[in-house]
Amino acid sequence: MIKNIHIQGFRGISSLKIDDFKKINLFLGKNNCGKTSILEALFLIIGISNPQLPSNINKFRNLLQTESDDFRFIFNKLDFNMNLNITAGFSSGGHRILNIKPHSPSDSAVNNAQEITQNDKAITSTSSKPELVDGLVFNFSVTKNKKSNSRNYQSEILLSHGTFIAKSPKNYVETVNGVFVSPNTSYKDLSKRLEHMIITKQKDIIIGALQLIDPTINDISLGNNNMIYVDLGYERLVPVNVVGDGIVRLLSIITAISFFKNGIVLIDEIENGLHYSALKVLWEAIIGVAHQNNVQLFITTHSKETLENLNYVLKSKNFQQYQSDTRSFTIRRHNAEKVISYPYDFEKFDYSIEQEIEMR
Repeated sequence: MIKNIHIQGFRGISSLKIDDFKKINLFLGKNNCGKTSILEALFLIIGISNPQLPSNINKFRNLLQTESDDFRFIFNKLDFNMNLNITAGFSSGGHRILNIKPHSPSDSAVNNAQEITQNDKAITSTSSKPELVDGLVFNFSVTKNKKSNSRNYQSEILLSHGTFIAKSPKNYVETVNGVFVSPNTSYKDLSKRLEHMIITKQKDIIIGALQLIDPTINDISLGNNNMIYVDLGYERLVPVNVVGDGIVRLLSIITAISFFKNGIVLIDEIENGLHYSALKVLWEAIIGVAHQNNVQLFITTHSKETLENLNYVLKSKNFQQYQSDTRSFTIRRHNAEKVISYPYDFEKFDYSIEQEIEMR
C-alpha cells in the first residue's frame, strides 16, 4: 500500500504532503481544491515508468494534447520552469521518487543573431531564441523495501511531426498495478473488466451489487461492440446504458476493483451518476469487494452525504471491523497558494478533528 505522498509543482499544487494512508482513503472538498490532482499524482507514481500517463490524465479532463506546448498542462502555473516532483512511501518500506522536466531540441538554446522587422525597420537582435519544448523527461528512482538499494531510471515522451514517441527503460519491470476510474465511463474498459469477472466466476458479485440498487436485475451478459446487457425479466435483454447512469457507475467501480486485485484503484467523483439514496449500497459493495481483492482505494467526492453514508456503513455490525482501515481527508484551498488537508479517523469519527497538512 501507499502510505504517504509528497507533491511539488504539479497542476494547481505547489507543495502538499499527506501521511497515514490506509486501505480506503477519501478526499473530500469543494470544486477546484486539488482533489483530482492528488489522484492524478498518485496515478503517475503508480505507473512511474510509463511516459504516456501525463497525456492520459489530460484526456481524463478532456484536454486533447495536439502540440508540444500542451505539455505545460501538468506543471504548476503552466510554467515549464516549475520543479515537478512526486514522492511516495510504501508499506513495504520502499519509496518512489519521480521528477518530470521539459525536453528541448538540441539546438533550442543556441544563440543566433536574428533580424526582426518592426514598423518597416530592420532591428538586429543578439538575444537567444525562446526555449523550445518538444516533450517530457522522466527521471525516477525506485526502492522496493527497506533492505534494497535505490535504482535510477529514465523515460521520455517526445512529439515529432505530430506523432508522440514514448521511450521506457527496458530494464525496469513494474510491480505495482493500478487504474484511474474517471467520471466518464469507458465502455471498452468496462466490458473488458466484466469479461474478466465472468471468466473468473465472479459474476455473482456483480449481480448481487446491482440488485441492491435494482432488485429486478436477474443477470448480466456481454454482446458485440463492447455492449453490456442486463436481464430485467423482459422478453429481450436491455442495454445497461439504457437502465441508468447509477447502474453503469456502480458496475464500472466494482469491475475495476475486482480486475486490479492486489492493486490500487483511484476513483474520481465516486457519487457521479448516483442518487444519494444509493450511496449506502455503494459503500457496502465497495468495501466488501476491496477487502476481498486486497485493493487499496483512493476516492474523491464533493458530497457530504457520501462521507456520512460511509460513516454510517462503518458503524454497522457487518463493517465495524473496517473502521481502522479507513481515512478521510478534507482538502480546503484557503488562497491561491495554500491547501490544508484535515484527516478524519473513523475509529473516533469527529468533524472537528483538524490536523493541518499545509500546501504552500
